Order: sequence, then C-alpha cells, then structure tokens
Amino acid sequence: MTTDLERLQVLSTEISELLAHAPPLVEADIVHYNAHLAVHELCVNIIKHAYEGGPGNFTLTLSLSDDPWRVEAFTTDQGRQPFSLANWTPPNLDDLPVHGLGIFLIRNLMDEVHCTTNADGNRWHLVKRLQLAEGEAPGETNAARPDGSAAHSTPAEAQA
Repeated sequence: MTTDLERLQVLSTEISELLAHAPPLVEADIVHYNAHLAVHELCVNIIKHAYEGGPGNFTLTLSLSDDPWRVEAFTTDQGRQPFSLANWTPPNLDDLPVHGLGIFLIRNLMDEVHCTTNADGNRWHLVKRLQLAEGEAPGETNAARPDGSAAHSTPAEAQA
C-alpha cells in the first residue's frame, strides 16, 4: 500500500470479504468493526509515524485461518522511524489525549499484538480470535495449508 491515507478506505471492504469466508460468528458486526478499526489505526500509525507522513510503501496482508478460527493482519514497513512496543506507554484515561490512542485501541481490540523492529523495518502481527455462533462446527475455508488447517488470505496491497 502507498502511504496515502485515502487508500485506507478499502480496509472495511477487504475485512468484510475476508470474514465472509468464516462460519457464522458471535457478534459478527462487532468483530468486523473491531478488526477494521484496529487495522486502520495500525496503518494510520505506519503512515503518520514510521513514514512521518511522507511518501512510501508498506505491505498489509489480511488472513483468515481456522484451528482456531482467527483473523490476522501482517504489516511490514521500511519507514524512517522504528517502533518499540516495549517502550510504549499507555495513555492516561483520566485525562484523555486528543491523539495518541491508536496503540491503546489496537491492544484492546485485538487478542494478540506483536511488533518486531530490525534493520529491515517494522513488522506487526495482529490476531483477533473468532468465536463461532452456537451450534456451528468448524468448517473449511477456501484454501488448505500444508499442516492441514484452512486459510484464506487477502494481500490488501494488491487491491489497494
């Protein structure tokens, strides 16, 4: 994806199309909203902070997997600013800031948040575990992995 904030408009559609391959979920609309908001916030942070609002490209891959069912987002950027999740400080919720809530939201909306930084840039991995609607058994998705689990991926940068 390019570091153009306008390009992020495709995220909601991409996540909807991905989740359409999942079995019926508990609170499917909330799952979609939370995953969309977390991925959007991550992309905005990459554009505004890693690239300092300047031109550049980063990769975003969205994935739906089973065993257990989950949505995952993977990003890689070569922005000018490395990020350390270990050095991140949560905001003071008694005195909410106007900006600076992105990482807080991501960590509270997703089940797992991982960030690694090395000479190649920043790599993020977000995971949202999916709760199947009652009575739904795990089923198959569109593709199978070598380990036998099902997976469906959307490289968002290809459609964006």
